[in-house]
Amino acid sequence: MAVAHEECGIAAVFIPKNSKESDKAAYYIYKLLLNMQARGQLSAGLTTFHPKQPKLLRNYRNLGSVNEVFKTTRPAKRNELFMRHKSNKAIGHVRYATCGADDRDYAMPFERKHGRKWKWFTFGFNGQLANYAELKKHLMEKTDYHMTRDTDTEIFMHYIANELRGPKKPDPVKICGRLSKALDGAYNCTFMNAYGDIVVTRDPMGFKPLCYGYKDDILLVASESNALLNCGISADDVKDLQPGHLIAIEDEKVHIKKYAEGPRLSHCMFEWVYFANVASTIDKKSVYLTRNNLGKNLAKIEKVKIDKDFIVVPVPDTSRASADALAWSLGLPVKEGLIRNRHVGRTFIESSDRDNKVKHKFTVLKRVVKGKKIILVDDSIVRGTTSKNIVKYLKEQGAKEVHVRISCPPIRHPCFYGIDFSTHGELIAAKNSDDIYREELTQKELDKIAKNMHADSLVYMPLHLLIESIGIPSKDLCYACLTGKYPTACGQKLHEAAAKDYLKKGGNKNKDNKKDKNKRTYE
Repeated sequence: MAVAHEECGIAAVFIPKNSKESDKAAYYIYKLLLNMQARGQLSAGLTTFHPKQPKLLRNYRNLGSVNEVFKTTRPAKRNELFMRHKSNKAIGHVRYATCGADDRDYAMPFERKHGRKWKWFTFGFNGQLANYAELKKHLMEKTDYHMTRDTDTEIFMHYIANELRGPKKPDPVKICGRLSKALDGAYNCTFMNAYGDIVVTRDPMGFKPLCYGYKDDILLVASESNALLNCGISADDVKDLQPGHLIAIEDEKVHIKKYAEGPRLSHCMFEWVYFANVASTIDKKSVYLTRNNLGKNLAKIEKVKIDKDFIVVPVPDTSRASADALAWSLGLPVKEGLIRNRHVGRTFIESSDRDNKVKHKFTVLKRVVKGKKIILVDDSIVRGTTSKNIVKYLKEQGAKEVHVRISCPPIRHPCFYGIDFSTHGELIAAKNSDDIYREELTQKELDKIAKNMHADSLVYMPLHLLIESIGIPSKDLCYACLTGKYPTACGQKLHEAAAKDYLKKGGNKNKDNKKDKNKRTYE
């Protein structure tokens, strides 16, 4: 259970006018977003198309979980909302802030109004622009440009609007192709204009997942396949949208087209390790089977002498598949020594006061852990706060020993493609490393981290076994947060700036060298 912020989820729905469910696009958006709730609990929203009404696009967004935003516990309000948004076309978004403030004005979809219908649009964005600062500077140098929000999403909106200029509606393939030459980073997007045209894109390097499928005659698009499965689409009928491709819905027809060629593929390894729903499949690789493989590979490198007092305890919920596989391989029982409070969201989703929230997130079962030597399996460690508290709680409840096993290599470098750790000073593996440029941590450095967490031992997954577990060639994955080698020019440039700033402040010698909560590296 990594403590890291994610980059959102997007969705789109198209129902033919002659369908028996032609007015239920908003309902399907709700279901898709609900099944992607883990990708962002800060806000949710949708836009629906209404060709016979003065307000052609109805945009609705608010802070809160999907059920809070869609008022599902208040039937009258819920029914009113869905009645107002009856339509056969819709797009949707769930958000956590990797850039920008935590308030309603930053919730998506964003809307840009205009008198011409193809220039009036809403859109949602999944990812992060590594060249955000350069793009903003370019716009601000133009006469009379003004930004109302401090976010790359608004920058993206202005660039889209600029591409829509002219006396007639342009080709979406050409628009996206030109935008891809200006943008650096991860940028899956869902877009709808006042003609009711929908365009959904996956960036040319494929950082984030995006898939689609048909439920009878209804086209559903979502950031994760589990959302489609839970809307009734067969797993065999779910398809990944290929990097550099788009889905365009115009004049009630669906087209899938290529708009750009990427320099390489860069699928984010963290999707399989932690972020994606365990029931999802990303680029033909099962998230569950990947995590199962991670557990088997952790067992292969286990060096602690096992005896009858050992049990395996997963950190709920994303570590369960890895813990099961590790336990089976070692011949050990798996015990639910930690029970997650379902009414407390993931700590990485919460905006502040994380330490206090962690204390309320888990219940340790004393009768399970007392007198036991625990192999505690977690998917990753980012800042180390949660892991430290869990180990402490387990020992307070009578655990003899706690041996921490992490199914991801040490995260020692920032991410600039949609995960909110953009400084070295907030990463426990960087803060305990004498040389952030060295490829691997030394045993002495590992022991320092283990001591900081009060763990009896600590083992991370080696990089080569992570890649083997996912089953995708290393050249097609992004794991820059592990190695400091970034797949895009602006990502590498930001890393150099982040490293320089960290070392300038004294690196790990400066105990106060922590994340500046008011400023991220890319801002």
